[in-house]
Amino acid sequence: MDTYRVARLPARLRGFALPDTSKSPEDYVEAGDYLVLEERARYPTPDTDYARLLVPKLGALDTWVCTRWRTQRYATLVSQERAPAMARLSFANESVAILEERVFALLWAFVDYRYDVNRAYYPWALPGVRVPLAPPRLNNCCAFVEALLVKAFSEAHGAAFSWDMRRHRQMMIASTEDYFSPVTAAVESGMALVAPSADVPPHPWTLIQGWRSQWGSGHTFLVVDFHARTDKVLVVESNLAYGLDGVGYRGLGNLRDVGLLPPADWWTRNEVWTWRRICSTYPFRRQAWLKIKARAGR
Repeated sequence: MDTYRVARLPARLRGFALPDTSKSPEDYVEAGDYLVLEERARYPTPDTDYARLLVPKLGALDTWVCTRWRTQRYATLVSQERAPAMARLSFANESVAILEERVFALLWAFVDYRYDVNRAYYPWALPGVRVPLAPPRLNNCCAFVEALLVKAFSEAHGAAFSWDMRRHRQMMIASTEDYFSPVTAAVESGMALVAPSADVPPHPWTLIQGWRSQWGSGHTFLVVDFHARTDKVLVVESNLAYGLDGVGYRGLGNLRDVGLLPPADWWTRNEVWTWRRICSTYPFRRQAWLKIKARAGR
């Protein structure tokens, strides 16, 4: 009996025309099982493995995905006697990911917030740690990201999701031992996967810790979406710059002015930053791909 080589993706991955994440990305490959057409181990460097997958619902029918970066694995390759079902699936492990619509709904709590770099008050309590609660409705970039993500994941997973003072201190970058500790906290807590590199275009719902200098002018923010053709990134953050005084979408405005959902044509707006600009502004950065599913398909 014939055997098939199958790639099992626990989360959606970016597809590429070539086995190289520095090249222009194609569409996304949703979580699920896919037939492997070709494998490239330790290519183009020993840090990465790639597989070319048959994905019928993509226009190109096949695409390359990065299956490993160093010790982080994004897919499991197995041999089996039956070919996988050729369909896009939801997350293979439904207990892992949270719904995008719930994350957007939680943004409502931040509509009236203003930015204050030194004072941060949370709209709700967090599990395993005592945080100051609003009012006043003031926060900074780190507190916003922590409040939103920990609330969303703990609400979805209950006691299965663990958060404590150590994780809170990581979100606050309280130690000089790890200047990218918000990314570390998101990955170690199970909320995210570490990205293959700092330069690869972000997934929808990516946490980024960036620094303008080493180590000064740091900023923690979320990329809600990336538009490959225009290189535009939709950023939601707490900031006192780029048209914001509180929580909102970079270049577009505060939530209290533009609403919880971004404009449908956000990538056409001149004020929206490109990924190239993000990279040049924050030359020291790391990113974590958050486990969020059932996206709206912007």
